[in-house]
Amino acid sequence: MQKYFSVIGYGNSGKTTLIKGLVKALRTRGYKIAVVKHDPKDHSAVDKKGSDTDLLWEAGSEAVILSSPSRLVLFRRTQNDLPLEEILPYCGEVDCVILEGYKGRPYPKVVLLSENEPLDLADTEVLALVCKKGDEQKVYREFQEMDRPVICRDDIDGLADLLERSLLRKSRK
Repeated sequence: MQKYFSVIGYGNSGKTTLIKGLVKALRTRGYKIAVVKHDPKDHSAVDKKGSDTDLLWEAGSEAVILSSPSRLVLFRRTQNDLPLEEILPYCGEVDCVILEGYKGRPYPKVVLLSENEPLDLADTEVLALVCKKGDEQKVYREFQEMDRPVICRDDIDGLADLLERSLLRKSRK
């Protein structure tokens, strides 16, 4: 069974930057990683306007697949937000899938904290709280009842260590 966790935080909080760092760190440790970005409001641009895939999509294709020697990109029409169980098979043979977003879903989460916008963490399986350098003690105090690790957002290796211990090694027996 594929392991997965979500990185959550508000817009422009640094989720993508954190995930890019984690992908690089975990790959150097020998893990195969996939990423699924959740875009519930259809804001992300993933294809250029006027390209062949865009033109085929706009023409009404139910699915458009771009295949090249280095990647496979799938665009498929859906009627609603698909459950993760339907998305994971598209990730292929990987050790872990990092989800960007899915705040309201019951997935294990790495929480990227922002000073201005608190997240509702009730009923959330939190793997780690990630904060700005220098805010670690403040976060420990604020979330002490959760008893979760607090990691500086610049400490990618520390976060990768924690994920490896708590989630990934279980799948590499």
